Formats: sequence, C-alpha cells, structure tokens
Amino acid sequence: MKYTKYMTMWVASLLVLVSCDIQIEKAYLEPSSGFEAPVLLSQAPVVINADNSKVESVTFNWSNASFGPAVQVEYALYAASNSKTALLGTSFTNSLSISKSDLNGVVANDLEAGVNATANVTAYLVAKVYGTNVESVTSNSIAFNVTTFAAALRTLYLPGNYQGWKIEQAPEFWETDGGTNVYKILVDLEDGSDQYSYFKVTVARNWSDLNWGYNFLTPSWYCPEQSDSNLSVDLTEGNIYVLTVNRGKMTIDKQLVNKVGIIGAFDESGWSTDLDMVYDEVENLWVSPVITFSGDLNFLIRLNGSWDDKYGTNNETSQSVTGGVNLVKGGADLFVPSNGTYIMKLHGNRTPYVLVMEKQ
Repeated sequence: MKYTKYMTMWVASLLVLVSCDIQIEKAYLEPSSGFEAPVLLSQAPVVINADNSKVESVTFNWSNASFGPAVQVEYALYAASNSKTALLGTSFTNSLSISKSDLNGVVANDLEAGVNATANVTAYLVAKVYGTNVESVTSNSIAFNVTTFAAALRTLYLPGNYQGWKIEQAPEFWETDGGTNVYKILVDLEDGSDQYSYFKVTVARNWSDLNWGYNFLTPSWYCPEQSDSNLSVDLTEGNIYVLTVNRGKMTIDKQLVNKVGIIGAFDESGWSTDLDMVYDEVENLWVSPVITFSGDLNFLIRLNGSWDDKYGTNNETSQSVTGGVNLVKGGADLFVPSNGTYIMKLHGNRTPYVLVMEKQ
C-alpha cells in the first residue's frame, strides 16, 4: 500500500516535469505595418497576332510577400486600362503565365481596348494569407503596352430541353469579336414545362468534347441544383433571353427580352404595333409572318416593343450571312428592295445581328 502511494506520487511528478517541457508552437502575424508587399517585375511590350496567340504565353514574375511567419500566400494578378480592371489569374508561387489568346480576350473585351489596337495596361498584385481574413498587401504597379488582334471568330453550342436535347442540332452561337472569348445568342428557351427550362453550353455538337453546366460556368442568376448540373432559366419570369458566355471568366449572364418584333407601315397599325417574330430552334432563326409591302418600304426590328431597343441599318452588308444586312442598334430605317411579299429572318446568334429579307 505504501509502495503504491509513493509510485503514484512519482508518476504525477514526472507528468508535471514533462508537461513543463512541452511547448506548443504558435504562429502570430505581425501588425499589417510589418507586412512586406511583393515586388512585381517589369514586363516588356506584348504583341499578339494570329501566329503566336495559340502557342505563346506571357509570364509575370515577382518577389515574395512576407507576413512574418511562414504561411501560404495567394497572389492575385490584376490588369487595368480605360478605367476598367480585370483579374488575370491567381498563383501560390512567384509567377503566373497567361496565354496570349486569353490575354487578347481580356484586353480587347474586359478592358475595352478593342481588337487591332494598342493599349497601355497597368498590372499589380494583391497578396493575402490563404484562407484567412488577414489584411492583404498590394504590390507596385507596372505599365506595358499590349497590341491585340482580330482573331477568327469561334462558336459554341446551346443544347437544351427547348430543342429536345438534340445535340447534333444544337443551335450555334458566335463570338462577339475574334479573340474576345465572349459569345452571345438571342434565344427562346420555352420548352412547354411549368417552370424551369434546362440547357448546357458545349464546344461541339457532341457530348465527348467540353460541355458546361452551372458547375463549370458561374451564372449571374439562380439555377436549381440538378444531378446533371444543367443550367436553367425560370420560365415564370420569361422565356426569351440574350445569353452571354464569357469563356475566359467561365461565366454566363442573361438579359430578359419580352418580345422580338418587326414594325412598319405594312398593316393597319401603321408603326404603332409590332408583329411578333418567332424563334425556329432547328434553323436557329427568328422568323416573321408573311408581310406585304404595297406602299412605304421601310421598317425596323425592335426588342421589347421599345424605341430604345430598335435595330436598323448603317447600310453595311453582312460578310457572314449571304444576302444579309448587319443590324445596328439605333440605326436608320431598313428598306425592302421593292413592293411585294416578304418573310424576314433574323440571325440573333451573332454580333451584330443579321437580317435576311426573303421575297416570296
């Protein structure tokens, strides 16, 4: 019994001694005044063209940021021009590479420099401790020129419930301008259901190539979660939309359109009422009813029955659609060539929209 008592005391003493020697190492971040910002190194002028855009990249380099102890630092690289700012990418190392094709899209579209233009771009870094709310630090800014170019237009496709998920007939829609990475389509997603119309974006008319739903594209609106990750619109809000896909940012935005119509002096309404144009999902066209011109030959295309959304002409012939004329928002009146009966076909899957006047 006595032995057991002394043994217990000895073990307890040993535990006290051991506990005194154990030191738990904790990291404490200094006040932000002690943080050290990274230094972004200079960048030579960048010229982007058809030959180098697909095979070359631009690499940005910088020195380490310091937050005191060893922590994981995330660097976000931004570019600015024309009072616009865009994120080029993030990195956990001391460099970031961006393809010239993607840089062309950011500068031409997000920074609004346009194509075949030279823009003075400013770049800077924001460094922060990854996964924390610790105050970030910002690097110096560097300035360099970027010369963009008009790349060949690319296309995406829009299969969905509205066209029976027939991937081989998925409507095609075009880049707004070559190299911008931004694609637009005016489409009617009505599918006869009570509420949600589901669809996806693909790079080809098959399911074996890239296809994106809300798990890869970030929508600017609510999409109810589906096991197959489809995007969706709420048909109780409307069924006609201008959809904008930004492939560089991997985002998709929508603009509700209440009506696509044509207005003129070709019926009793006399420029007071629009005739509805109807979407043909197989032909991917907006089609007017048969219209007879027997006096005045002028007319306009309108969205939402609004004069603020009228589309006319600047007398530019389409280079992409045979027999078509480019439409211009706010443009002058359109004219049919002569009296007679016509069907109007609107290509709303490209920028600018194109109208074809088919005489019957």
